[in-house]
Amino acid sequence: MGAYGYGRHESWLEKAGAAVGAVVRLLLCTLVLCAWLTATFLYRDTQVDLFGFGTSLAYVLVPLGFYCVFLTNRRYGPAYAFAQVVTGLALMATLVLFARDALAEIVPLDSAPTVRETAAFGSAFFLASFVSIVTFDGARGPHWWTAPLFGFLTAAIVFATIFFAVLYTGTGKSWLADCVTYMGLIAGEGLLLLIPFWAMRRMVPPVAGFGGY
Repeated sequence: MGAYGYGRHESWLEKAGAAVGAVVRLLLCTLVLCAWLTATFLYRDTQVDLFGFGTSLAYVLVPLGFYCVFLTNRRYGPAYAFAQVVTGLALMATLVLFARDALAEIVPLDSAPTVRETAAFGSAFFLASFVSIVTFDGARGPHWWTAPLFGFLTAAIVFATIFFAVLYTGTGKSWLADCVTYMGLIAGEGLLLLIPFWAMRRMVPPVAGFGGY
């Protein structure tokens, strides 16, 4: 009989509590990402000039989205981070498609981006998030900076490549130089965001199972 052990079974109340806790955690992470998505929408027409490269302030804010996802990945792991991205994009798409009138009372919708621009941004962020989430998780190690550093570099390459490819392919416009420049911009901002990431380490410690990194 000693060879067989029976562990303690969770009650239905404990299982329900764990499920509710998981939903609440995902909801909070999603709301943070939605706030970022809203900011990129509101500032899409605000132009800035960075080192001779003119772009929209919305695209300057892009690395902050990956920063939010990386903090979730650090705390809860890749499954939560990916769920955050999918849920956030799905929620924003649902609001725009089915609650446009109510949304127009809160944020201006008179100059909505084109379908091509929306598709370029959405697909680029989704795929870049997926690849960078996997990279972040694989780069966890004894040094706190390896995961976010490689995550930001991966996100910069994937996001810029997909965004410019979808946005300009078939238009006859030359976009490779702008793509490389924007890639460098995202990577540079990612390096700067390592500072607040370092500062947030004690506030956002990993849960059990992620080695404390």
